[in-house]
Amino acid sequence: MLLHMFWVFVCFFAVIGLLECLLGLLDLFAFRRLTAAKSAVLRVELKEEVVNVEYLLNTLCLKAEKADLGAVETGLEIIDGGLAPETRQQILAYCEKNPWVIFTEHPDCDTI
Repeated sequence: MLLHMFWVFVCFFAVIGLLECLLGLLDLFAFRRLTAAKSAVLRVELKEEVVNVEYLLNTLCLKAEKADLGAVETGLEIIDGGLAPETRQQILAYCEKNPWVIFTEHPDCDTI
């Protein structure tokens, strides 16, 4: 009985591993179709005071890197939606250290 339970667990995890491999291949081929794109930008609007700004920006940079499409460059654009002065200074200091992070003012009519 114990041996049967062991094989059930092994088969269960083998099926999960196989499905993960298939999903990985599908993602790989789906992203390969985007050959016309030269760059991608993750745009985030921040408002008021943000606690742990550097942690948030590091997390957003990781998200932008995860959306990396092979040879396509990805960047991060932070939009000022009425930030507190302290938060704004922290973001500007972060942008100086990381050139792929862009800080812009809030555009009045720029909507996607």
